[in-house]
Amino acid sequence: MAIRDGAHAAIHTASAAAALVSASPIPFSDSALLIPIQTTMITAIYKAYDQEISEGFISGAVKSTMVSTIGKSIAGNLLKMIPGIGTVAGGAINAGVAVAFTEAIGFGVANAFEKNKNDNTVDIIEVLSDIGSNFKKK
Repeated sequence: MAIRDGAHAAIHTASAAAALVSASPIPFSDSALLIPIQTTMITAIYKAYDQEISEGFISGAVKSTMVSTIGKSIAGNLLKMIPGIGTVAGGAINAGVAVAFTEAIGFGVANAFEKNKNDNTVDIIEVLSDIGSNFKKK
């Protein structure tokens, strides 16, 4: 399955931005910044597949990713509260989690478009729910 170039670029750009933001030494500063990065990525993927995305749809996607993103970064953020090694370790953990989760969202949405080439419909909430349940299993 070949993912369109525009979608691929959006996924990797968002993942790099997520890593940079999450490596911040300030505890819990990254969660609020990851949401717009991931939302912008989802919007870019929709555009790469020539699909319109409504504000209400984006709002639903933001709410779905927000809880999961914050929850997945708690361990690293708690480590950041320990000066020195905790800050470094917490930043590294958060960066890894942010990249993994951002890429999972991006490739999940892009792969859903690839599977539904005939009608190009993707239920973003379903894709995000599948990703969330896959992360819980690990």
